[in-house]
This record gives sequence, C-alpha cells and structure tokens, in this order.
Amino acid sequence: MDVSFLTARQHDLRLPKSVKEKAQEQWVSFQPAGPRRPSDEAPFRRMYDFWLAAILWAEHHDLHPQEQAKTEKFIASGPTPADAKLDAWILELLLLIAVRRLKPDVNTLPEAAEVFKLANELAAIGAPKLLDELDKRCDIMEPRLYTTVELFRETAGCGKESPRAGR
Repeated sequence: MDVSFLTARQHDLRLPKSVKEKAQEQWVSFQPAGPRRPSDEAPFRRMYDFWLAAILWAEHHDLHPQEQAKTEKFIASGPTPADAKLDAWILELLLLIAVRRLKPDVNTLPEAAEVFKLANELAAIGAPKLLDELDKRCDIMEPRLYTTVELFRETAGCGKESPRAGR
C-alpha cells in the first residue's frame, strides 16, 4: 500500500501534556536530556511508540476520538531530516484506522491531515486510559516490560487471564 502521501509534508504528533510527561518519565526509554533507560524499566523505545500504543488502545476499545483535546506537540513526522520517520507499517495502520473511522468515499483515501488529526485525537483519549491500566498492573518486583507485554497479550486474548490461556 502506497502511504508516501502521509509523509509528503510535516504533521505534528501530539499528546496531552500531563500524559506526555508521565509517559516520558516512567515508560519511554529514550530520554531527551539524559541517558537511555533500559527497556525492562521503560518498554516504549520512543515517545511515538507510546503514542502509537495509545492509538491502538483507543481503537481496540472503540473509544471515541477526543476532539478539541488540549495537547502539545512532542515531535513532527515528515520529510525533513529533523522529523521522525514513521515506519511504513505504522503509516499503513494509521491509514486503515482512518479509513474505518472516517468512512471516506470508496474511491478516495482520507487526506494526510485528517489521518494525523484522527490519530492525535485517538492518542489523546487512549493514552490516559493506557497509562491507568499499566499503572494498575505495575509491580515494583516485576520489570515494566513484562507488565506491558502481559497487558497487550491479555488485550489480544492470549495472556494469562484470557480464555485461550490454558490451551
């Protein structure tokens, strides 16, 4: 699937400020003003990995996009050297979510600005709920990586608490 139109110009990736700060401090390994944290302590390598997880959390739980949310930019995605380069599979996922949510004409795809607007709105609603769920499960004796993986496995229906666990 050709998603190059999504990277032809710059688009801000945004999260609510308090969520962004908490995720950066507790769950993201790359630290802008310090050494990288180990992945077992901070399982999301970059802030946009957490942003994507928040979008997918919102999509999986069929949460309504939070329009007009107070958010702030944490990075831009786009063509310039300073921009984040999102992998093609991430862009494809964002586009598929936008097609499902926005229901454009069958012969056209949504505009890139619409795709990123929706992604940011889903991240705004999904991020606090994802952080709450991660915090509920967090145990000082268990690495955060294990907590994160187990949460996503259960959400997908294959974790310890899922109906398929004993198979």
